[in-house]
Amino acid sequence: MELKEKDYENLAKEEFYEVIQMFILPLLNTSGNLKLVDEESENNDWVKFINVDRNGKSVVRFYPCRKKKGINSSPFYCEINTFSTISMQKPLNRIMDELMKVTEYSVIGHKIKKQRDYGKKTPKGNAYKKRVLSLAFEVGMSLWVTERNENAITFYSVLCKMIDWSSKTYEGKRVPFGIVIDFNRTADENAISYVNFLDNNSSAVFSDGIFSGILLDKEGKLLSFITRNTPSAEMESKQEIFTPFKYIELARHCCNKAVGIIVQPNGEILIIKNRSICFAKRGEKWIAFDWSRLYIKLRPYFLVNTENLSPKELQTKEHEAESNIKKIYCTLLDVSFSHTGGCLAIILPDVLDNNISKVIKERIDISLKGTLTGISKESQERIEVLKHFLKDDGNGTKSFFDIDKELRSEILSLDGATVVALDGSFYCAGSIVSVASGSSGGGRTAAAKHLAEFGVGIKISEDGDIEAFGKPIGDVVQSDDKKGDRIIRLFSFK
Repeated sequence: MELKEKDYENLAKEEFYEVIQMFILPLLNTSGNLKLVDEESENNDWVKFINVDRNGKSVVRFYPCRKKKGINSSPFYCEINTFSTISMQKPLNRIMDELMKVTEYSVIGHKIKKQRDYGKKTPKGNAYKKRVLSLAFEVGMSLWVTERNENAITFYSVLCKMIDWSSKTYEGKRVPFGIVIDFNRTADENAISYVNFLDNNSSAVFSDGIFSGILLDKEGKLLSFITRNTPSAEMESKQEIFTPFKYIELARHCCNKAVGIIVQPNGEILIIKNRSICFAKRGEKWIAFDWSRLYIKLRPYFLVNTENLSPKELQTKEHEAESNIKKIYCTLLDVSFSHTGGCLAIILPDVLDNNISKVIKERIDISLKGTLTGISKESQERIEVLKHFLKDDGNGTKSFFDIDKELRSEILSLDGATVVALDGSFYCAGSIVSVASGSSGGGRTAAAKHLAEFGVGIKISEDGDIEAFGKPIGDVVQSDDKKGDRIIRLFSFK
C-alpha cells in the first residue's frame, strides 16, 4: 500500500527523534527528556541554543532542515535543556549536516520525501541504516576535531585505518597504536604516506600509543617517531592534560593543531585534542568526553555553605573546587580505561558520622589506629597497606586530593566503595555498601545511588561507563527536581 504524505511526516518525525537521541544527545550535558515539538519555526542552522539563564542552563533545539533558498522554516523540531555552552553549536552543526545527508526521510520545509530506502524496518535494514549513520557521524566528528575540510579528509583517512586495525591481530595479538597528526606542519616532499603504509602489516610494530607514537603532517605523511623523550610543542595556554594516565606522554604532543588517535589493545579508540580526550570508541559506539560536563554539575556541591564568605575567600574556594574536580575527572578516566570498575562517594558536611554508617556494611577505615578487630584478615592487610601508602609526614592520613593520581585510581579500583569528604579526607575505602535487594542497574549503580543520598555517588563500570548521581542542592534542584527530595542523575559518559 502506498504511503500518504501524512505517513511520511510521522515517519520523518520518528526518525529525526531517534537520530538526535542516538547520535547528538551523548555529546551534550543534558537535563530532562528530549521533546518533539510539532510547531513551525524559522531557523538558519540545524542546531540552535536559546534562553541561556544565569546558571548556564539553556534550551537547545534541533531542526530537520535549515533556511535556504525556497525554505524559510522547519515544520517541527526537537528540544532539550542543557548545561553545555553555545560553543557546542558550531561543531554540532557540522555533525548534523553529515547525518541529515543520509537519513531515510528528507524534510524540505513542508515537503517531506523519502530520499533513500533502508528497508521496511527489517533487522538487516536497521543494521545497514545504523552503519551508514555511524559513518556520517564519524565524518562530522572529523570536521569537528580538525575544523577544516581538507584536514578532516586526512584525519578521517587515518581514523578509518585505525578502526580496521582495532579489530585485527598481528601474530595472534591485538596491536596498540599511537598516531599524532600535526595540521600545522608539512613534511618533506619525499616523505612517504603513512596512511598507505598502515595497510602494511609491518606498521603494527612501530608504536604502542603509550611509550611511543608516530607523528604525521597535515597530509598524513611521515614526520618522525616520537617517544617520552621527544620535546613537545609549547602550549598556547595552561591547558590541563585530561587523558588516562598511561597516555599522557602521547597526549602532551596533541596541542595547538595536533590531534592524536590511539588504539588500545582491547580495540578501543581514543581521540585526543588540546591534550584532552574528546572522543572514545567502544564497540560500535562513540562517546564524547569533556571535563566541563562534570565540573558544572559537581561545582555546587563543593561550594555548599559559602554564602557568608568574603569575595576573596569565595575566589579561593572556587579555585580549590575547580582543582579538586579536575583531579576527580582524571581519576575517573584512569579507572574507566583500565576497566577495573570503581565506586566513589563525595559526602556533604554534617552527614559523615550520622546516617552514612548505616549504609556501609563493612567499613574499611584507613584512619584507624591501633589493633584492628572485628574484620577479616584480608581486610586488615588491605588497611595496613593503604595506611602505609597514605601516611603523611605528621603521622596522619593524606587527603584523597593530595595523593598521586595513580594511587587515587588504584584505591578507587578496589572492590567496594571509596567514600571521602569534600576536603578529601577519607571515611573509608574498598568498603561494602548495603543496598536493597532487587536494586536495578547492578551492584555499583545501586551503591552509587545509595551513597548519593549523602552527597554525590559515582560508579565506573568494568566496561568503562561512568555515571554520577546526587542529592539535589542549589541550582541543581531548579533543573532536575522541583521538590529536591529525590536522587537525580548528574552526568554520564557512556
